[in-house]
Amino acid sequence: MPIPEVISVLPEPRFVETDGARLAVYEAKPARRERDVCVVLCHGFPELAASWRHQLQPIADAGFHVMAPDMRGYGLSDGPADPTRYSIAETTADVAALIADAGYEKAVVVGHDFGGMVSWNIPYLQPDSVAGVITLNTPFGYFADNPLEKYEQAYGPENYVAYFQTEECEQLLDKDPARTFRFFMRRDTGSGTNLSRTGRHDPESMAYIHWLKDDESTWPGEVVMDAEELAFYADAYARRGFGGGLSWYRSILRNWAVHTERFPDGVIPRAGVPALMIAASRDPICAPQLSDNLLQYFDEFERRIIDTGHWTQLEDPEGTTEIIVDWLTRHF
Repeated sequence: MPIPEVISVLPEPRFVETDGARLAVYEAKPARRERDVCVVLCHGFPELAASWRHQLQPIADAGFHVMAPDMRGYGLSDGPADPTRYSIAETTADVAALIADAGYEKAVVVGHDFGGMVSWNIPYLQPDSVAGVITLNTPFGYFADNPLEKYEQAYGPENYVAYFQTEECEQLLDKDPARTFRFFMRRDTGSGTNLSRTGRHDPESMAYIHWLKDDESTWPGEVVMDAEELAFYADAYARRGFGGGLSWYRSILRNWAVHTERFPDGVIPRAGVPALMIAASRDPICAPQLSDNLLQYFDEFERRIIDTGHWTQLEDPEGTTEIIVDWLTRHF
């Protein structure tokens, strides 16, 4: 695949082979190695490693070797044709492979959105590779029951997770990537965003994806990216398509199987690594109260609430970076 011009604030990527994928990795290093752990930043949907562009250098300046991959199936990274090979078993293994390739035994794994599924699950699926966990927005992702059925029961058949399973949705997202990103990547200016117009975690908000079919003039909020950033994302998705990212959602039943195998009695043991949750006060899809139960999973846990919507590290890059760097330097 031809490599597009790299957005001005990103370094050139290098590539790492994992089991089933070739990952493009953007990284920054301190002047000399000062820490025993590195940091891996895992983006969500529909994003890229570029979502962490404001955090890379400040984390390196704090003394950490930091890597932000285009996750399996995104951007310049490739992935299997089989959509069930994007489960947390494979994606956490990808992160473990990056850590080993960089010459470290352990990392602090940071995740946002679906990348938060990776960060929450890596202490259980790749315990030898993780020293700590930071998650932005995403509640703890454990499926005790069939998640597709639970979503339909709670939010109806129009919920976004159900629509993400369909070819129709993929074609709609692929039709005009720039328009798709103008739909998703918005901040609230007083009337909500396309991720929630009610400000609630309810069936209407959880069916948000269908508003993509509406006239753009009806979309509330404002685009959170500048023109260069939007063009970079749109170009990357025009080349790759949204299928790789959607495969993460199409692996949800496989995630359930992984959890059932890992936790056959339904009991999740407490993880012995420190964890930080950065919750966004104006993110109804991943509402802060959905993370109220996290203390039961970690021996050492902190939660900070930041005044953003869903696109936390884009809406408040300085505030997000400050919280992450403060926590990293206190613990490692």
